[in-house]
Amino acid sequence: MSQTVIIILAILITLALTYGLSMVLTRKKEKDQSVSVDDWEVGGRELPLYVVVGTQFATAMGGGILVGQVGNGFSNGFSVMLYGILCQLSFVILMFIAKWLRDHQFATVPEILLHYTGPSKVVRILAGIMTIVVPFGWCCSNLTAFAKLYTTITGIPINVLICVMAALCLLFVLPSGLKTVAWTDFIFGCLMVIVGTAVAIVTVNMAGGMNHIMTTVPPEIVELPGSLFSVGLSTTVLWIFSLTPGGLTNQMYYQRILACKDTNKVKKSLLISAGCALLAYVWAVIVGLGVRSMNPSLESEMATGWLMNEMPIWCVAIFSGLVVCTILSTISSGVQSVVVNLNRDIYRVLKPDVDEKKAVRISRVLSVVVLICAAVLAMFFPQVLSLLVLTYSYSAAGLVCPIFLSYILRKKGIITKNGVIAGMVAGIVVCAVSMQFESVVPYVIWGCLASGVAMVVFSKLDHKNPVYQEL
Repeated sequence: MSQTVIIILAILITLALTYGLSMVLTRKKEKDQSVSVDDWEVGGRELPLYVVVGTQFATAMGGGILVGQVGNGFSNGFSVMLYGILCQLSFVILMFIAKWLRDHQFATVPEILLHYTGPSKVVRILAGIMTIVVPFGWCCSNLTAFAKLYTTITGIPINVLICVMAALCLLFVLPSGLKTVAWTDFIFGCLMVIVGTAVAIVTVNMAGGMNHIMTTVPPEIVELPGSLFSVGLSTTVLWIFSLTPGGLTNQMYYQRILACKDTNKVKKSLLISAGCALLAYVWAVIVGLGVRSMNPSLESEMATGWLMNEMPIWCVAIFSGLVVCTILSTISSGVQSVVVNLNRDIYRVLKPDVDEKKAVRISRVLSVVVLICAAVLAMFFPQVLSLLVLTYSYSAAGLVCPIFLSYILRKKGIITKNGVIAGMVAGIVVCAVSMQFESVVPYVIWGCLASGVAMVVFSKLDHKNPVYQEL
């Protein structure tokens, strides 16, 4: 039996078992019930703690850890941990507003802004568009990452692999939206821990042990504390001011806060999720350094692919399942998040008389449309993906101040609807303009500063709309 056949069988078995188990778990209490809008958008607000932790972990980990961060660990060593800490800092910050979010029963990021501005189609649709770009970018980039990785191992054409992965994602999104995705992510998360541990052990043994690895890689990428900043000053500064703000505007994290069954356990879920995700970055460092010790001449982005060709066939099989699980988890979560915004914050705002059954049906149709669009971009316009990477920064520039400055000033009676709109627009425009100039200060910071200033100034000038003040 060839390696390609073994890999395909391992992937199919993993997906079949995961899909079957998730269907059993999600439908156990729904024998005579149809899928509700709440099920699709926020998991029915009844997900247990362990599922919320599992889905947060699986969503945060994604294919970026297995491919991107392993390559980062290969090139820059312990600086991966700085990246991980900055990403998980968003979980810690969200802990402080988690109870407030749950008390107000939000379902999307635009609904948070509507809480400050009152009913406004402009605010909801504009915020919906800004919220969409990040998860859609994740979908496109992960489809491409999956295809490029597996085409070298299996010989299957890239476009075929993209279509196959897109079709697989539909299986996990269509049944119940977030409820299906969350339970599937939980199972994926458990598999990630088990298989990831096995892969790390095999990699270290192949490289001759951890002591040998540490002595054969460049000391500047493993000596603390300097190695944390081995990517260079400019990249470090960009990470500091883009990763945490970007995470704070990531709707996929908010949805899982809002889906937790027990409000009192939301903070605990965020803290545990942050800890689990940090362990994933430790894994990326170990594997990346192990590959560098064995083959320092590699291109960094080829580290994972090279390792999969060198491991024993049984390990390649389970590692293949792990890669598919993580990438599938990220794409499914991204599609579900995009569809919620398209349906709840745009379509149902323009057509408010949609009943619940039709809303769920529209969500399923939109899931297909979103995945087709993502697959087309990934196949025929790969140059667009470099632009989609920037969406994280644009999302932060346009949304972080409207969400968090409004929250900070919620009892001061300052912010108005026009102030929030001005903050979103100014953040995006200034971010785009500042990208054209070489500056020590990252363009994200200029966007966020402009957004905050515009919010306050335009709120003061806005005599038409009432200020928001929370008692």
